[in-house]
Amino acid sequence: MTRAATVPSNGTVLADTGLPGLVTSGAVFETLIDALQASIARLAAGDAPTRIGVPPVISRELLQRLGYVETFPHLLGTVHTYEGDDQEWRELAAALRNGEPWTRRHELSDVALLPAACYHLYPQLTKAEFTEPAVFDLTGHCYRHERTSEAGRMRSFRMHELIRVDKPESVLGWRDAWIERAAEWLRTLGLAVNVVPANDPFFGAAGRMMGTMQREEQLKWELVVEVADGLSQAVVSCNCHKDHFSAEFEFRMADGEAHTSCVAFGLERIALAVLHKHGADSRHWPAELTHPVVAHPAG
Repeated sequence: MTRAATVPSNGTVLADTGLPGLVTSGAVFETLIDALQASIARLAAGDAPTRIGVPPVISRELLQRLGYVETFPHLLGTVHTYEGDDQEWRELAAALRNGEPWTRRHELSDVALLPAACYHLYPQLTKAEFTEPAVFDLTGHCYRHERTSEAGRMRSFRMHELIRVDKPESVLGWRDAWIERAAEWLRTLGLAVNVVPANDPFFGAAGRMMGTMQREEQLKWELVVEVADGLSQAVVSCNCHKDHFSAEFEFRMADGEAHTSCVAFGLERIALAVLHKHGADSRHWPAELTHPVVAHPAG
């Protein structure tokens, strides 16, 4: 049985699973997540995005093709399954009851835990030709093997992503516009925002060089807010991928090359920031989350 752990900085109750970076959330937290999701949908409505649902696991082969295995091995979570027969399991079950290891017949499966919601999108665009810009909307349960108990740095979390496919100069402009749009949205939630250049946590010496190049080209910007007393974290990431995905999956614009950009919202971190600022009583939450103004088309 898990024990209820009150998080003093945000006034809500989370269930402590006993594992770092892994919690379950109560009704107040989930109500807030739902309100944030609805607010993000309103924020993105002008882009008329195509919504796509994604599973929490992904092809291991696809992650390797995307370069994730090589660049983020420290964050990757794989799935192993039992491959033995009934007799072997009876032996392993006996070992289990004796407190001995029971995983020696578990083998690596063909799937891994999903590290980013957008990774499911790009194979669907293989060899596509776009006559106009396209925006896609995905929300997924993601996993990254963080080795910390720091508030907001969860191993299992939800990511809401918007991805645009367009001409190179246009996706960059879209990304920059979303930096401003997302920052202003966070301010409507009562949060003080710091917009900073950033890089992904690439692994190893080669990864540090990649991170330096990413910063120099200003391909990644993060919107940072306070999520607990004295602790600020990135809650939104705005990125330009250039042709990393379009070249691999051979999709293009009808009149030339296609690039992609994305904006990613870390839902749990934003919820923590709102609770830290306003508390768990929804009557004190910003009107955007409790009494939103919804624009209706003329007619």
